[in-house]
Amino acid sequence: MSNRARQPDLAVGAVVLAIVMLVQSATCRAQQPADPVAVELKRTGDVAIEAGKFQEALDSYTKALAIESSAALHYNRGRALQGLGRNSEALSEFEHFEREAPPPLRAAVPDFDAIRQQVRKQVAEVSIECDVPDATVRVLGKVLSLPLRAPLRFEPATIEFEIVAPGYESWHRHATLLGGDTQTFKPKLSRQDLRGTLLVASPVSGATVQVDGKAIGAVPVELRLTPGEHDIEVRHAGYRNARSRVVLRPTEHRSLSVSLDALPRWYEAWWFWTATGAAVATGIIAGVALSTEKSPGSGDIPPGRITAPLRLP
Repeated sequence: MSNRARQPDLAVGAVVLAIVMLVQSATCRAQQPADPVAVELKRTGDVAIEAGKFQEALDSYTKALAIESSAALHYNRGRALQGLGRNSEALSEFEHFEREAPPPLRAAVPDFDAIRQQVRKQVAEVSIECDVPDATVRVLGKVLSLPLRAPLRFEPATIEFEIVAPGYESWHRHATLLGGDTQTFKPKLSRQDLRGTLLVASPVSGATVQVDGKAIGAVPVELRLTPGEHDIEVRHAGYRNARSRVVLRPTEHRSLSVSLDALPRWYEAWWFWTATGAAVATGIIAGVALSTEKSPGSGDIPPGRITAPLRLP
């Protein structure tokens, strides 16, 4: 075979060798765990990752880490996650490796910075700044307390965020996140409106409504009231005032229909007939008295016979 024919084969061989060396360095064989079971699990993971079986490798590395913590295992687990396209988790594993790896182990991965930057470009980060007490963020089925200890990381996608806090209206945001994005949300939560709704009506058209002593308007009226007790009064000329007390629960919606009793007309009132009856009775008595009056009598002492003195000395 000529030298020209061998040159492509040598080039391909060099590339394959470089890939093998990168995988070997990626699995950090120089830093084995001490526990025999963890060592065997790591070996199984190394074989799987070299074969492109990233889920099997991830399972083995995860089990090994549960037995013994190792910076090398975090790096290897990150590579398995990267192979599965779970870059946000892979980035966390690489950062763990960077914090814990001793210099010799760190030197065993000369391309580490480039690998980490490549993964970072596939990850979106979201920070949330909210100073409302007891606020939480709900995202992808998880509930996290605010403030966050670190930015949240996501694969590129459109994601819904919901922030809730006791006594406040919930805050929503649909965010489209791209690889390499860094976004900061500063939600302004509004106080929750706990007022109830009360609809006051009456079959008497034009009746007016007072609530807690304050004139509101003619029926029907719809009111937004704070939770608790409220005094309702409905008025109309010619009718007796109707009063009622309503207890509203937070955000409750209630209806109240108030009937009014008509006042009697002046000639139907009791005082009119009482006065009329008294006047009639008085007239009858006076008539009887006049019809029975007698002429003055002549007395029983004869004239000129008064013997008593006219005055005393």
